[in-house]
Amino acid sequence: MIVGIEGFEDAGVYKITDEIALVQTIDFFTPIVDDPYWFGQIAAANALSDIYAMGAVPKTALNMVCFSLKKFDMAVLKEIIRGGIDKIREAGVSLLGGHSVDDEEIKYGLSVTGVVHPGRIILNQGALPGDALILTKPLGTGILNTGIKGKILGEGSIKKLVEIMAQLNRRASEAMLSVKTHAGTDVTGFGLAGHLKEMIGESIGVEIFKDRVPYFEEAVELVKSGFAPGGLYSNRDFYKTHVVSAAQDFFYDIIFDPQTSGGLLFAVAEEDLPLFEKNAKSLTVDYWIIGKFLSEPKGKIVLSS
Repeated sequence: MIVGIEGFEDAGVYKITDEIALVQTIDFFTPIVDDPYWFGQIAAANALSDIYAMGAVPKTALNMVCFSLKKFDMAVLKEIIRGGIDKIREAGVSLLGGHSVDDEEIKYGLSVTGVVHPGRIILNQGALPGDALILTKPLGTGILNTGIKGKILGEGSIKKLVEIMAQLNRRASEAMLSVKTHAGTDVTGFGLAGHLKEMIGESIGVEIFKDRVPYFEEAVELVKSGFAPGGLYSNRDFYKTHVVSAAQDFFYDIIFDPQTSGGLLFAVAEEDLPLFEKNAKSLTVDYWIIGKFLSEPKGKIVLSS
């Protein structure tokens, strides 16, 4: 075993040979959008993301389904599975089967196995002072999903949101691996602040450039109107002592927003930034350089003014 349950890593890693290690993860959740086909795609992309975040290539998947035929029509289940399979195929992954249970609360996700060279695993810690902090998807999915539940988000905004959540982190991982990357993870339920805290621990710090943080524009008004998920507040309560900020404004809130199928977040050596930007462009990967790792203050996330 190379990576186990300690360290808050995105997946477990087991060494098979000197050249091959297995990377394994499982992730599933309840519907976050009304369309079952899009829900299946998003849930599959979210599960696959853990493999990409470790610098690995996903190879096989198993479906994990909770569904009640007494409460819902079989057509709903078929659309969820169809969405998941389409995303699995897009990733070049083989679906081996799965398991289902009778449950009145719908849940869907995947158990995924990938492969990686044992010496090339990307862990969430290992960033060095001076490294650039890169993010590959905008923040605000938790806030916008709350807006969907409140039925106040327009169709155009919903379409943009689901397309980004269903987007694989495959090409982003390829760009990450094309340069000297010291650490990486993906942004999900703990929000940007939570996952950054995992990256810095108590050994280094990080500065976030607020004017470079990407976000869904709709999130600004939604937060003002009180449409923020409960997870944002629980993340803020848990991680706020690690955040240094002169103002508790929108940017202070959005770094705690729990993301669904968020982007990759990784540390690139400063001298490799030009090469990364070239490779990301050729791979058509969206990215934002949102910060820089610091030697001090250790264990702190500093929001620039």
